[in-house]
Amino acid sequence: MTLLADIRYALRVLRRTPVFAVAAIGTLALGIGANTTIFSLVQSVLLQPLPYGNPDQLVMVWEDATLIGFPKNTPAPGNYNEWRAANRSFSDMAATRGHAASLTGDGLPEQIIGRAVTANFFNVLGVRPQLGRAFAAGEDTGGAQVVVISHALWQRRYHGDTRIVGRTILMNNAKYEVVGVAPRSFVFRDRDIDYWIPMRLPPQQVNSLRDHFLNVVARLKPGISIRAADEEMKAIAARMTEQNPETNRQLGATVVAVREEVLGDTRVELIALMIAAMAIVLIACANLASLLLARSGGRRGEYAVRLSLGATRTRLVQQVVVEALCLSIAGGALGLLMPSLIGTLLERLVPAGLQAPVVSIMDWRLLVFAASLSVATGLIFSAGPALHSARSSTAQTLQQHARGQVGGTAGRLRDGLVVVQVAATLVLLVAAGLMLRTLANLGAVGLGFRADHLLTMQVALPQPKYADGQKRMSFYDRVLRDVRGLPGIERAAFASMLPFQSIGNTRWFGIEGRADIPGEINRDTLFRVGTSEYLQTLGATPTAGRLLDERDSHGALRSVVINETMAKRYLPNQSAVGHRLRFGPDEPWYTIVGVVKDVLERGYEQEDKPAVYVPLAADASAANLVVRVAGDPLESVVAVQRIIRSVDPDQPVRLVRSMEDIVALAVAQRRQHTTLLVAFGALAMLIAALGIYGLLAQSVAARSREIGLRMALGATWRSVVTMVMARGLALSALGVILGALVARLVTRAMQTLLYQVSVGDAATYVAVLGLFATVAIAACAVPSFRAARVDPMEVLRDQ
Repeated sequence: MTLLADIRYALRVLRRTPVFAVAAIGTLALGIGANTTIFSLVQSVLLQPLPYGNPDQLVMVWEDATLIGFPKNTPAPGNYNEWRAANRSFSDMAATRGHAASLTGDGLPEQIIGRAVTANFFNVLGVRPQLGRAFAAGEDTGGAQVVVISHALWQRRYHGDTRIVGRTILMNNAKYEVVGVAPRSFVFRDRDIDYWIPMRLPPQQVNSLRDHFLNVVARLKPGISIRAADEEMKAIAARMTEQNPETNRQLGATVVAVREEVLGDTRVELIALMIAAMAIVLIACANLASLLLARSGGRRGEYAVRLSLGATRTRLVQQVVVEALCLSIAGGALGLLMPSLIGTLLERLVPAGLQAPVVSIMDWRLLVFAASLSVATGLIFSAGPALHSARSSTAQTLQQHARGQVGGTAGRLRDGLVVVQVAATLVLLVAAGLMLRTLANLGAVGLGFRADHLLTMQVALPQPKYADGQKRMSFYDRVLRDVRGLPGIERAAFASMLPFQSIGNTRWFGIEGRADIPGEINRDTLFRVGTSEYLQTLGATPTAGRLLDERDSHGALRSVVINETMAKRYLPNQSAVGHRLRFGPDEPWYTIVGVVKDVLERGYEQEDKPAVYVPLAADASAANLVVRVAGDPLESVVAVQRIIRSVDPDQPVRLVRSMEDIVALAVAQRRQHTTLLVAFGALAMLIAALGIYGLLAQSVAARSREIGLRMALGATWRSVVTMVMARGLALSALGVILGALVARLVTRAMQTLLYQVSVGDAATYVAVLGLFATVAIAACAVPSFRAARVDPMEVLRDQ
């Protein structure tokens, strides 16, 4: 009964102070909502088991080609076969490779991406299809035309029809029988994969040691550690180097846990965001504790009366705690809405190797976390005011109420709370500042081409429909001719790979007249194929010779353009133009006709590699259409797609984007984390500023008699302003010092997220300190000038 009475009384008290109630509940809603949002991410990404059977036994096995810039290189089929036969650490190994298909015949043409896999792929992962079956042994070598489709494709195109199993669909103009539907939760490396088919390699690739394109996943035997498996694979790789020195020289192997492979730096990023969200709650608690202490000063008379009428100290403490819990529970209820409101942002923060989280406020884990945090928050920020009220005696309370005295234990506690708010805010601002510096540094990196006004789309021609090289070339020529004729189109070209799309796709190369250097590591170069004027369309900058043009169409002259890294590394102190390259011992020679500035083919953070640009020949394909337009690239999409359909009505198009969007995707996750940190920092700074303002405003109100006497005795308004501001700035300075020390320690964990900036970056600290100093001065100035306007005669008359 007493609890219900305290709740009713608390609600009446809060109704009498609506501004305070709304501000407190809003602050808590933001703090608890931020924590609930990040918790939903942590729960989905870090705590949720991977969608495989016994996922802790699963590992990825890569070639270790660190010396040529690929510490996790895609294995060659010959290496995979030897690893599988020779190892004693794995119960089984499976391999996959990328695949794409045009899905036609039962609706609009659609370009879908998938994986070609060995028949044991689903068994190694320990995954059973939701409908139907997985692949049977031998279906990857026996020519079976079967497919397992994703849950997303099943829902999107076939509307969840359970009769899909056994149905024939048309992929790349070939009939495939749907034998299974993968579970909704199943993802392997990319949640956008739509299908899996048995992998069949041409005879020349089955045991190749030169073609590197596989992803290999393996399951550890019980009792075998990742470290032991890694050591065995390194030993096997060393033996293969001895047996095949030409292809495997200085090529090792490395074993990585699937969870580590999926998460990458995401674990550090989420922990940083969780700490930031908890800091918001800490700041909010400190602020509300300070406000409650100020309110308790105004309610000293009430407490005195209640004590004199027989109320116990325990009952007073209970009343204060109940009022705080009413605020925190209301804030927590509102905060529960935040994860649902920003679901799109949450999806962007989840690694591609995991399903996007489905956030529901009815999720019991989310409810338990929000409820627990709400109760804990209420107890934390009510602890100080509750204990302060419990320690007061009736006589002392009445005396202090009569004098209007401020200070003592409550004053010191409020000062300490302000220092805590400032320190926590500074930590958040430093973290946000470091991430902003990282984005600025990335934005300052030269791309080597012009990303503006470029439209891109993938137009992958299906096999066997376009198996004939001349038919492919005819398609490219017709599309380019008509696209170039559109109004506002400046240039257009097809290319095998656009910048920022892949860190690999390399080929071995040899230089005519240049003998191999003993001990030299395997030479490889980024290998990019394009139609004439591709480099001109991209906006690459030539530094010597010329770019590829119509003279080189269809590979007629066997010309090649190289980048500056290749020229400086392999043809230093001479003109590279006129030298010849080849891309295999039995391949024809290509003449270098030009050199271009390095294009950021591999993204921002990969080191520069040699790169070659080769004209598209009849035996190659180019899946990316790139168009330079005079205006907004996306305004030309409809016209370009109309031309593609006029050339081939069944040819689908996917990934229609501007090049600027592709570049932005390289830093999208960093930008999202930075946005959250900046938002957290701004919110923390606002709360801290309000805390400083509230402390000084209450202090001025409580010391109005003292200030009036000072001014009556000759104190100037400047001295009063200085006195009040000195207190606020002193507390701010103490908090800044403490916060800077904590920030230096905490932000060390962020080093892997930063680019060309250290955690102790002086410019960031100076900028943050300058920003916070400005805010602190503004927060101190208002109550300071209010104090200077106190009328000493009015104060003395009231006394």
